[in-house]
Amino acid sequence: MSSTPRKLFYLFPWGILILLLLLMTLGLVNLYSATSSVRGEWSELFRSQLLWNAIGLGVLGLMLTHHYRILNQVAVPFYLLTLVLLVLVIVIGKKSGGQQNWLSLGPITLQPSELAKVSLLLMLSRHFSKRSLEGNHRLTEILKPLGIILLPMSLILIEKDLGSALFFVLIGGTYLFVAGVKLRYFMIAFLLAVTLSGVGYRYFLGDYQRGRIQTFLNPESDPRGKGYHLLQSKVAVGSGKVFGKGFLQGDLNKFRFLPERHTDFVYPVLAEEWGFVGSAVVLLLFLSLLLVLLQSSAKLQDPFGGFLVLGGAALIFWQGAINLGGVLGLMPLAGVTLPFFSYGGSATIATMLAMGVACNAVMRRYMF
Repeated sequence: MSSTPRKLFYLFPWGILILLLLLMTLGLVNLYSATSSVRGEWSELFRSQLLWNAIGLGVLGLMLTHHYRILNQVAVPFYLLTLVLLVLVIVIGKKSGGQQNWLSLGPITLQPSELAKVSLLLMLSRHFSKRSLEGNHRLTEILKPLGIILLPMSLILIEKDLGSALFFVLIGGTYLFVAGVKLRYFMIAFLLAVTLSGVGYRYFLGDYQRGRIQTFLNPESDPRGKGYHLLQSKVAVGSGKVFGKGFLQGDLNKFRFLPERHTDFVYPVLAEEWGFVGSAVVLLLFLSLLLVLLQSSAKLQDPFGGFLVLGGAALIFWQGAINLGGVLGLMPLAGVTLPFFSYGGSATIATMLAMGVACNAVMRRYMF
């Protein structure tokens, strides 16, 4: 083994990889329970997710083969490609659950908004690694990053995918905050968002989207209709108590009382079968992964690499926060999946792509 591969081997963030493998394994175990038959037989969804996880690990390994700084040149064309895919979704995309966010390319069906999340991380990392906003008070200095954020977000809003659009706001806000944008700009943006939310609710949201907000405010008003998902989710989480009912023993999961249990509502399956203790262990693993990523980001001397790792941490955090907030009744349901646990090929590939980029940057932290 030559000196460079040996050095990369020892500098590789093995802690991040171990945490990823643990979360992926627990996610597969939970998905098996959520999708298997009453007799415990494997489902096609579970087999498919096994394949997607294997492909995701392959993508992570592929991202380690070249120096991460090549992404500085790849960021713009990849960003433009995702914009083209988002436009194609609007024109010829498939509708599902009131949203038009799927694109069929021959035998492949993908969700371009997931790839757009990764392209956003690359573009914002590229921009802010060249120019910090700290100490700069001019509004014009944030127009370019705002354009980078708002362009794909607007296309996703046209697709009526509010959950993904919310993610773009949060991930963009994270970058702007870390880059040094003054708090008063965030306050102005918040007040503007509150002012415009009433107009958006009245004229731009679909009936099912308004229903999600109404359900969040008062799910008991329609327990057999719009409030059914959230109420069953809360029952499942609460029924797990301290230690849970046991693997494959969750009544709401086993008898199909819990809707969308393989995607949006995969966490209540975990809470019902493994209880507070099992749920806390999973959340602790997520927290450990985030802390390791943030610590690694802070230690990187190369700004571009540091922002890439920050983006990976932000992707995991905000997707997890939006999903858990929705299924626990802390915020309106947004249709955002839980990383490593929910079924989904596009989301798995996007997450592992971001994690591969982060691992690459940490591994080459002394080689920029």
